Amino acid sequence: MPHDEFDELLALLARARAVLDRYIFEEGGEVVRDDVAEVCMAIDDALPVEGCVQVKKAELDRSLLDAA
Repeated sequence: MPHDEFDELLALLARARAVLDRYIFEEGGEVVRDDVAEVCMAIDDALPVEGCVQVKKAELDRSLLDAA
């Protein structure tokens, strides 16, 4: 996936999370909507933490070792 598309998807996910945040509580303001809260938590888990560097999985290239 190209970097632009990834950034667009993250922005869309962040916007969706902001909208859902408005619907966590019922109109009275006291009752938590569990279904909306679960989706919000899943989005929070999927969004990267700002300022965090995402590290790619490192792999050892054994062909270099075999050549030595």
